[in-house]
Amino acid sequence: MNTGNFTFLCRTKTGFGMNALEHLPFDLSSMGSQKPLVLLNKNAKTKPLVRAFKESGMTLGICPPIDGEQDNTYNLEILKNFYQIYTDKGFDSIIALGTGPLVDLAKALNMAVTLGPDTLKNPKGMTQIAQPLSPFVYIPTGVGTGMEANTIARFNNSVFNSSFLAPDLAIIDPEIITQDPSTDLINTGLTCLAACCEAHVLSGNPPARAYAATGIELLMENFMPLVKSILVPGISPPIKKSGKRSDKKTIKSYLTSLTHASVITGIILANCKGLLSIQLGRHLANHCTATPGQAMAILLPGVLDLMTTNRSDLGNLALPLSGADQFSMVPAPQLPALAIGKIQSLLNELYQISLGAIPRTLGDAGLDREAISEVQTLLSDPMPPGTDQGIDPKQAEAILAHALDGQAQPGLKEALCIYPIIMNSAAV
Repeated sequence: MNTGNFTFLCRTKTGFGMNALEHLPFDLSSMGSQKPLVLLNKNAKTKPLVRAFKESGMTLGICPPIDGEQDNTYNLEILKNFYQIYTDKGFDSIIALGTGPLVDLAKALNMAVTLGPDTLKNPKGMTQIAQPLSPFVYIPTGVGTGMEANTIARFNNSVFNSSFLAPDLAIIDPEIITQDPSTDLINTGLTCLAACCEAHVLSGNPPARAYAATGIELLMENFMPLVKSILVPGISPPIKKSGKRSDKKTIKSYLTSLTHASVITGIILANCKGLLSIQLGRHLANHCTATPGQAMAILLPGVLDLMTTNRSDLGNLALPLSGADQFSMVPAPQLPALAIGKIQSLLNELYQISLGAIPRTLGDAGLDREAISEVQTLLSDPMPPGTDQGIDPKQAEAILAHALDGQAQPGLKEALCIYPIIMNSAAV
């Protein structure tokens, strides 16, 4: 394990499981809050949250829910309404009950009420927030995008970055999980796979590796059973070891665990900058039929196979991917192949059960060798502010060639030895 220089910062305290909400009033009180304001998506369940505060002596304000159809159109007018409610009624903390753009809206509101509305004026590039904000709680209703626990907020065509934008608390309670599991599930799950696997092998950040291993284990245990229940028409629920078929409670358990994995993904991405599968996948999704998460997962075997200099690090990835029993049965020299094979098998299974809708390779996603040869043009495309930059063209070309059909091209790894991996594990 690389134990050189690294930085790791996680400001988010995570509460997981049944009755996790019951501790929320105490946690907020310990941060000096007595009057939280709740922003929520449409269809979010508020009764469990209200019940948790019933005997707390605190005042809980709940804003009108925002229709899911407006999720991608949050604007300053919506923010102004919430800002007025917050300041007029004297609230002192924010709870985001939902996922996706709602959390960005809550982060923007937190900046406005703490630092003043001028903070949100449309800046050029990325704005750094350099001081603490009011207490902020994230209560997911589903897997979300995987970015809710990150230190980035995107709002009104602007990007804001600070460790203070990460939630102070993330409460994952199955009673609150209401989101349709098909929403964002595949994209977020594959983003989690790419981020956690690459951080585990290449980041050189021991605390991040521990988080990443947990995220991978949660994903491998829960992702495919839940995906099969969604993608395969009429599929029977998976059979438990007891012989009984799983029920809605088991499906809810899968979704709750994957929601935890998505929170871990946000923390990993905040601490491990320059992950090649993440950066290149975001670029690539603009040029093929794959979503960003699908592109990241397709590129992941190539990134690991070509960029790993210490094969034992890649072999260690086989433990969270395959479990202790299978890991212990495989000789050490074969473990790197086992790790790569697990990732490729997952992609192959998704391709099969989706009837080809989820690509296994870049070829399946509509790219060919001619498109791969134009990598310089692809990398020069403008990207949104806050997107990591610095992909070496030779590295990218080799990774894309590997991902075209899932096989490394002869001589590529040797040719890459002179190109250092561009990665900064330090948190920003």
